[in-house]
Order: sequence, then C-alpha cells, then structure tokens
Amino acid sequence: MKKNLPIILILILAAALRLFALDKFPAGLNADEAAIGYNAWSLIQTGKDEHAMSWPLVFRSFDDYKPPIYFYLVVPFVKILGLNVWSVRLPSALLGTATVYLLYLVVYLLFKKKTTDESCHIKTNNFALITALILAVSPWHLQFSRGGWEVNAALFFILLGIWGFLKGLEKPRYFFLYVTSMAISLYTYHSARVISPLISLTLIILYWKSLFPISSLRLPTKTFLLSCLVGVLLALPLASQLLSKEGQSRFTGVSVFSDTGPLWQALEMRRAHQGDTVYVKALHNQYLSYGLRFVKNYLSHFSPRFLFVTGDEIARSKVPEMGQTYLFLIPFYFLGLFSLLKLDSKGKVFTLVWILIAPLAAALTFQSPHALRSQNMVIPLSIISGLGFSVVLNLLFRSGKKWLVGSISALLLILGGYSVGRYLHLYYVHYPKTLPYAWQYGFDQIADYVGQQYYNYDRILISDRYDQPYILMAFFLKYDPRVLQQELVMTPRDKFGFSTVRKFGRMEFRQINYQEDKKLSNTLIISADEPVDDKAVIYTINDPAGLPMYKFVSTK
Repeated sequence: MKKNLPIILILILAAALRLFALDKFPAGLNADEAAIGYNAWSLIQTGKDEHAMSWPLVFRSFDDYKPPIYFYLVVPFVKILGLNVWSVRLPSALLGTATVYLLYLVVYLLFKKKTTDESCHIKTNNFALITALILAVSPWHLQFSRGGWEVNAALFFILLGIWGFLKGLEKPRYFFLYVTSMAISLYTYHSARVISPLISLTLIILYWKSLFPISSLRLPTKTFLLSCLVGVLLALPLASQLLSKEGQSRFTGVSVFSDTGPLWQALEMRRAHQGDTVYVKALHNQYLSYGLRFVKNYLSHFSPRFLFVTGDEIARSKVPEMGQTYLFLIPFYFLGLFSLLKLDSKGKVFTLVWILIAPLAAALTFQSPHALRSQNMVIPLSIISGLGFSVVLNLLFRSGKKWLVGSISALLLILGGYSVGRYLHLYYVHYPKTLPYAWQYGFDQIADYVGQQYYNYDRILISDRYDQPYILMAFFLKYDPRVLQQELVMTPRDKFGFSTVRKFGRMEFRQINYQEDKKLSNTLIISADEPVDDKAVIYTINDPAGLPMYKFVSTK
C-alpha cells in the first residue's frame, strides 16, 4: 500500500479535478454533448437514433457523421442516471482519470531499462509518477475530460492499446487487448483513424525483433499475428464507412481542401506573369499551395504561443489567458527534450515519433492549430516535461546540499501550485463569464420556460445564433424521440456538407428577423444577439456575468 500511495494520491487528485461540479462547469452544454446524450436516450427509448436509424455504426447527427463508441458508452449512464449533463460527461471524466493511470504504466514500461547517460539516470518509477501528475493537472487534458468529448475516450483507448502492446511483449495474450483497443479508438473519434495506425506501425517497427525473432518461432510471434488478424477483422467495417458518401462528406467538410484560399492564391500568383507557361504552373499551382498550407497547419501546433500562451482560437477548447499547457513548464519541456535525445531507449524514439505524429490529423483540416483534433499531443508533451522535471530533481538530490534541495523544491512547488491554482480560478470563475456562448449557456433555462409555455403559442422561434439549438431543446425538454423522429425538418446542406434541423413540433430554429417576425400571430420569439424591441421583452436570461443573453418576446 505504501509503495502505491503516490499514484493513488495522483489519481485521487485527477478524479477530483475531473468530477467536481461536472454538471455545472463547463457552464452550459454544447450541441455535440447534447447530441450524444439525446441519441443515447433515443436508443434506450426506441432502439433508434434521432434520424430513426436502428443501432447505427455511425451517427448522422448534424450530418457530420459521428463515430459510435462514445454514444454507446453513454447509453448505460443515461439508463441509470437519466438524461442529464452528468450522464453525458461522466464517462469522459472517468476515462480521463483512467488515462492518467495508463500513462503512468506506459511510461514505466517504455523507460524501465536503465539509460547509458549518467546525467539522465533517473528512477523510472519517479519519472512515471511525475509524468502522471503533469497529465492529472494538464489544462489540455482537463478541458476535454470535463466535457462529453469523443476525442478524450479515443485517447484512452489509444493509450490502453499501447499498454497492451508493451505488456504483450512479456505476456503475448495482451496483444489481443492491444488490437482491440486500437480498433475501438478508430470507432471513437475521426482523428484516431490517422493517429492509431501510425502509432501501431511505430510500435511494430521499434519492437520488430521481439515480435519476429529470426532464430525461432516463439509464442509471441504466433499470438501477435493472430491478434493482428483479429484487429483487421474489427477494422474492416470502417473501410466501407470511409468510402461511403457519408464518410467522404465528413472529410470534405473539414479538410484543408475545403478552403479555396490556397487555390485562389496560386491563381493570383499566375496572373502576375506574362503567360501561363509550364514553368509558371510549376511554380504556382494548387498542389504546392495546399502542401504549404498543410505544413503551416502542422507547424502551428508546435508554436509556443499555442502551447504556452494563448491556446486554441476556438473558445470551447481553452480557458482565457491560458495556453494548452502551463507557461512555467517551458524550461522543463526543453530540458526534457534535450535529455530525451541523449537517452538510449526505445521509449525515446517512440515519444519523439508520437509528438511528430500527433498533429497530423489536425493539420489535414482547415482550422489550425486545433486543440481538439490534436489532443493526443498532450501525452508526449507530458512525457517530455515529466522527464525534464525528473532530471532537475535527480540533479538536486545528487548534489547532497539540503539547503539547495529545499529551496529549489519549494520554488517549484510554489510555481506549480500557483500555475494550477490560476488555471482553476480562470476555469471556474472567468471562463463562464467571459465565454458563455462557448458552451451554449442558458438552454436549460430556455427549455424550462418553453416547457411551461409550449401549448400557449402556435409557434416558437428560437435563434440559431449558437450552433444547433434544436438538439439542446430536445435534450433539456426530454422531447419524445418517437415524435421527434417523425417531425424533423432538415435544412439543405451547406458548402461544407453539413445540415441541421430547421424545426420540429412548434419550434423553429433560425435567425431572428424581428421586424418581420413580430408580425406573426401568437408566436414566442427567443432572440440571442439579434435586435428586438426591449419594451416588448417579457423575459430575459442573463449570462454568468449578468449580461442579457436571450430575450423573449410574445406576439400575443
């Protein structure tokens, strides 16, 4: 028990940070979370999703065709806890906590052999503990552990697969856990379909001699080949999905090629020349332009500004005045990277390859840097920073100077405590007030009011200013899925291939044009930032900062 006490304390901390007031922070519920929860509830009630598909392997949702695993993970929680915020977010929070423990186990297995460099000669268990602690308090990992995010579940399965592979080198039966977990990750989040195969390939290349010894046909070889066959069979249905119209629609909608900017840039550069010769085309063409855009997208994920200062531009993916990780970790990150390069370990190569792989899926999309799609990057970052910390502590204790050990340790504790404390203050106090729209704050209150007044109006107009309001209303009203499946009216697909629900029941979701809408009889108008006559407002919902966020007008 005493031996395991440090990791137990780290896991208690990780769980507390991920579970505390989970239904209230983030303040609100975003549309993707609501879609997961409502579709899980619909499956329980009817055996079909919101679009009347029976137990699908891909969820149409907003025509972004979501992978199924997190939906099905949420089903038992909705069954037990009911349709509420807790049931949608709790699986992610629990898997996030478990990921901290998995990282501890993976680091131990990756670096358990002693290194040849004396300056980096650290105790592997301490290195693994520090790395787990860094992940436990990581803003990047906490942000996606406290929401109903598929990407967080995918990261858990990727790390579980890595652990299964490393354990399989000792006990071959674990190879089945490896292939199963990696296959599950493919059905959990889109970016894993790029990351998981590349990580698997890296592991196989690094441990090739152990998997395929020349001198004999040991059990690991046969078992590994059989497990790979199982993995291929599990992944086969995914091939048909990726080649389908829906799979191609998803990629087309978010890929870097959906941005016509690089194409027009190439054409504009050509116009500066006298003629459109082969030479000019070779210098200025869409392939080169899109290639440069991909490189720019890729490198943006390594920007210190993104990692340590401002973070993602998407409000849902970070807190204000914070990068994706702590600013005070910068020296430990660079020290860890320098120390990693000096190690003689397969863990070194694997970590370096992973951090290079991590942003690839995100770089293929038109939004970069993108903290959500590159979330797996938090693992190699934690390992590298953890190594830097371990090297510093090792040098301190080897110095034999108690005053130096005490003073530096106290300084690190103060800096670390201040950084974590500041993040938590920003998250719980300022985040809801500064960016309430990021999590579509207030729809539970809108649903409460509409539920009471629903039959008093012939029509209820709700602003679509904040991303897919229909699913939030269905979620908080607990709208009968049998009825919803019959009533959905979809919009035409936009230029990115996405569509949404325009109306169901008495509710219609669109931009509010008050000058025209006020002429409608017996209508309840719910405006976001669209202008309305303040004298006609009958009810207001304020954001956490006390500012008006939604205004209600009746045309009775």
